[in-house]
Amino acid sequence: MSFNEKYNKIKSLVSDELYQIENNITDFYCGSDELQSNLMNIIKAPSKRLRPLLALLYLKMYGTDISYEQIEVQSAVELIHNATLIHDDVIDKSSKRRNQKTINENFDNSIAVVTGDFLLSIAIQKLLNIKSCNVLNFFSIAIKRMCLGEINQYFNKYKMINFDEYLDKCRYKTGELFIASITSSASIAGLDINSAKDFAKRFGITFQIRDDLLNIIECKSDKPCRNDIEDGIYTAPVIFAKDLNNLEYGIEKTKELLDNYFNRVKRCLDKAPDNEYKSAIIELIDIMKING
Repeated sequence: MSFNEKYNKIKSLVSDELYQIENNITDFYCGSDELQSNLMNIIKAPSKRLRPLLALLYLKMYGTDISYEQIEVQSAVELIHNATLIHDDVIDKSSKRRNQKTINENFDNSIAVVTGDFLLSIAIQKLLNIKSCNVLNFFSIAIKRMCLGEINQYFNKYKMINFDEYLDKCRYKTGELFIASITSSASIAGLDINSAKDFAKRFGITFQIRDDLLNIIECKSDKPCRNDIEDGIYTAPVIFAKDLNNLEYGIEKTKELLDNYFNRVKRCLDKAPDNEYKSAIIELIDIMKING
């Protein structure tokens, strides 16, 4: 089976819940028919919905029933994620996202920034609906750290940061939203928060390392290729290489690092119940590995 076939098979385990989230994240009006249409095209465009998928599988692995509150949390996660993508498109001057024209391309940067902020406001309202200070705290920390990750990245442009600084950036830019997603849901369900946080943190960092590697080795028409290097953002392959002329060495070392981190994520599940949802998470980790 192809990656997409395997991924869709995993998604089918929580298809009803993902359908509820799909409907929930489009239940708003932004004040302009033209902007609303463009925003719906972006939000409804084919997407992996990785963050809610992972959280739902994690909850079901522990026998948790998916409540209204859980749907609200994961809907908020997707709205925050989409808001950051809209802001990223402004920062990166991107013209396409998920094979759709970006908001900044269709309109301009100013309306794109405000649109991202608008989605954040909808996400905050959904979090308020849950009436949990713990959940609000998880997300306020996550959003703050996501912003700090972007700020630090900007001021470290063209600098060869050390590896600990790189891992911190991976956690802040990407891991924090995974952490908020899974720890919030674990808190609502009465599950162990520390275990949930450890799993989410490791998965998020691994996902960012993978994304950084793909930016170097995989060029697709709908995604920038090696733009990180051009923009002075030095990720794991460059840090390992220490010199852009030695990039192949850095790529190979990053592949080894990534395999190590995938194994760390799996080890977080050692004490989890054995069932189809745990198997699905392990399968998800396996299909995300980069071969060759």
